[in-house]
Amino acid sequence: MVSYMGFLWLTLSLILSLISGFSLMSSSWFKTGNVSFGVFIQCSGVVSTPCNQTCTVYRTLEEIPDIFWQIAAVMLFGGWLLLSFGAVLVLSWTIIPTGLCQRRVCTPARYAQTAAVVVTVMGLLIFPVSLRSSFANQTCGSSYMYKSGSCSLGWGYMMSIITVMLSCFLPIIGCYNLNEVKTKILKNEITQNLMVCEDHILK
Repeated sequence: MVSYMGFLWLTLSLILSLISGFSLMSSSWFKTGNVSFGVFIQCSGVVSTPCNQTCTVYRTLEEIPDIFWQIAAVMLFGGWLLLSFGAVLVLSWTIIPTGLCQRRVCTPARYAQTAAVVVTVMGLLIFPVSLRSSFANQTCGSSYMYKSGSCSLGWGYMMSIITVMLSCFLPIIGCYNLNEVKTKILKNEITQNLMVCEDHILK
């Protein structure tokens, strides 16, 4: 049976993975007027009428306007994959024997989630460097590295920042969950040994 800490770890892992993927595919990382762009998509048109918007999806790295943008895209996508992989491992832990937690599932899940946080933070720091690109200059006016010009920060970027901040707690929760599992295994072993000793004494 999954403990409360394990249930919290599983729930947060799945939710944060979904939110991270949703914000990654958003076009609202930076926006100005009727133009907005994100990591993999840029849209133009009236925001209040999405059906009239024209959106372009970057399907390959070559289509992304700037080298730093490309690097950030790879890192952010890799961070999302690691976070999702960690969530899948935590989910699989709920259906396997408890004894396998530390060796095969719980520890790799914590490592994957830690790596996801590190890679995503680096991607979030590198992405604003692409504001110096010709595309960003045309869209945002006099934009430069970490200076968005006439563009404002969109909800997609802010949601990614909040998600990665919350993801920092996942490995910590996983560590507490692992300690709970170890304690339960130790108690079971002690109980079994005591029962064996009692049976031996009675005989």
